[in-house]
Amino acid sequence: MPANESFLDIIQEHLRSNEILLPVFDRPAPDIRNRILADSPDLEDIERLILRDPAFTFHVLKAANSAFFKGLTKVTTIKNAIIRLGTGEIARIISELTTPENLQVHDPFSMRIMKPLWLHATVCAVGTRWVAEQCRFESLLDESFIAGQLHDIGKLLLIAVVEHLGHSDMPHLRPSDTLLTEVMKNFHAEHGFLFMEKWGLPEYYSNIARSHHFEDADPNNTLQLMVRLVNKACNKLGIGINKDSSIILAATQEASMLGLSEIFLAKLEIMIEDALPSERPGEPAP
Repeated sequence: MPANESFLDIIQEHLRSNEILLPVFDRPAPDIRNRILADSPDLEDIERLILRDPAFTFHVLKAANSAFFKGLTKVTTIKNAIIRLGTGEIARIISELTTPENLQVHDPFSMRIMKPLWLHATVCAVGTRWVAEQCRFESLLDESFIAGQLHDIGKLLLIAVVEHLGHSDMPHLRPSDTLLTEVMKNFHAEHGFLFMEKWGLPEYYSNIARSHHFEDADPNNTLQLMVRLVNKACNKLGIGINKDSSIILAATQEASMLGLSEIFLAKLEIMIEDALPSERPGEPAP
C-alpha cells in the first residue's frame, strides 16, 4: 500500500476486495447458530433472526445472488435466500460472520457509532415496512423492510475498513475522527451502492443506497420514497448518528408524493418511537 495513498483510495481497494466482511452486532448471533443446529430448524425463526442484523441480511443476500447459487431471478428476500441456499450454507455464512474478531469492534470511532447505526437501521426497516402496510403496498412488504435496513450499508463498510486498518501493519494510515465523519457523511451513499452492485444485490436496494440523499426524490419509485421518508423521520427524532429536529415531515416531497396526511405522519413518528428496541447490542436481555 503506497505511503501517499489517500483514505478514499483505501476504501476503493476494499470495495474491490473479495474478502471484506461487514461488522456484526452480537445480540442475535448465538440465537441463529442454535436455531440452525436444531434437529428441525424453524425457517421462519431463522429468517426473523437474520433480519435483526444488517450484516447478516447483506451477506445472506450476497450469497444467494452469487455466481454459484444464482438462478434465473434475483433473490430479494431472506425467506427465498434461505430456500435457495439451504440451512447448511446459512450456517456456514453465520459461522464466518460470527468469529470473535468480527463480533467486536475495537476502534473508538467504530465503538461510538455502532449502536446508533444499528438502531437507525432497525427502526428504518420496521418503519418502512409499517408505511408499506398502512399504504397497502402488499407486494413491497418484505422488500420494504430490507430496503430500510440496508440503505446506510456504506457506513458499515467504512467501519469494516477502519477495523481492518487497526489490525493491519499500517495503523498509522487510520485517519482522524474528523475525516472519518466527513467521509461517512459525504461518501456512504456512493460506497454503499458500489458495494451492493459488486456483490449482485437487487438493483432496487443498491439504487436506494445511492439515492436516499439525492435532492429530488423519484415519484415513480415507491420503495425509495418510503425509505427516504422514514430516514427523515428517524433523523428528526434523533435515532441514529444524525439529528435534525427542524425537519417537518408534512413539508417533505416524499410525504406529498405518497399522498400522506399530517395525521398519518404523526402516527408514523409515534410508531417509530415505539419501535425502538428494548435491547441494545451487547446488553443482556431484560
